[in-house]
Amino acid sequence: MISKYHNSKKHFLIIDDDEDEMKFFTEALKSIKISYKCTWAKSGEQALQQLNYLTLDIIFLDVNMPGMNGFQCLTEIRKLPDCSSIPVILLSSQMNDNMRAKGLQLGATACFKKPNSIADLIIFLENLFIRISLVESSAH
Repeated sequence: MISKYHNSKKHFLIIDDDEDEMKFFTEALKSIKISYKCTWAKSGEQALQQLNYLTLDIIFLDVNMPGMNGFQCLTEIRKLPDCSSIPVILLSSQMNDNMRAKGLQLGATACFKKPNSIADLIIFLENLFIRISLVESSAH
């Protein structure tokens, strides 16, 4: 359980062509009660345009999108000087070991299979935020 959140508002970019995924993430983030702002890009191309003027704490990137896929988008994100250290979490409902290896090789911070329920997504996000030090756990 998370007991103490860093005070500053966190800014997340969710890159996913599925509007339901954005709603899913928003519901989960509300349950975590972290102070956040969420920006959504419907494509890799749109995200790359937005990255020119956003200051982000984390990027959630879907692998399977029309046009530029998540691997291609990740490659372009990592070329941007201001984005080289932003954690990028690669997500796919079909995530497997080969996809994970490719994502990590291209510079993803982590690669995960998309959780199937809001409850699972909440647990996933809480653990992820502790792991990348966006929040502190009560165990510290």
